[in-house]
Amino acid sequence: MIKYNMKKKLDAKTKIKQSAIKLFNENDSLSITTNHIAKHAGISPGNLYYHYKNKEEIVLDLYNELSSKFSKLNSFENMILNENFFKAMDEMFNQYAKLFFEYRFLLRDAAVLICLDPNLKEAFVKNQETRIKQIETVLTYLIKEGILNILNRTSLNKRAKLHWFITAYWQTFASTTGEVTIESIHEAKEVFFEFMIFPNLTEKGKRLIREIS
Repeated sequence: MIKYNMKKKLDAKTKIKQSAIKLFNENDSLSITTNHIAKHAGISPGNLYYHYKNKEEIVLDLYNELSSKFSKLNSFENMILNENFFKAMDEMFNQYAKLFFEYRFLLRDAAVLICLDPNLKEAFVKNQETRIKQIETVLTYLIKEGILNILNRTSLNKRAKLHWFITAYWQTFASTTGEVTIESIHEAKEVFFEFMIFPNLTEKGKRLIREIS
């Protein structure tokens, strides 16, 4: 009986998250209430509140889920360890696109959502600091390997922040004129390569790019 009840609880929580992400993705996430989510999940509002105190907790759980899946890709390590850095980067961006599209409301509405929930903002800022440091480490590696032209330390940090800005906030920009789509997510990748990578490549870097073209 205990095992059955535990399975039932897990199933209800899964239904809540699946319904929430679908409704958030397809609508303005601010207009979706816990009642909407409960109805879509086929459970009572009371059952939803057994698992989550409010909508903010659901959003935070989904954000942590996205962050966990992103971390499990080990993308920064895979890029550095690959014989052709840009081949691995291209593959990673394709995986990012699938993952970001699955949780697209978070990219689209991030600026508003973090203003409404201090806990989400704290998690977002902590994650952002980690990603910027990882990007800076990757840029340092590319310079050391003679793939990217040398940048001074100040420029390196600013460039890392700009890299993060493009990947994290491009969909907020895209949503102002239309829906967030797989195409708009891939557009961020194209902007990243064309304006942030190509102009700063050494001859060795250009050769590695040609190998995957």
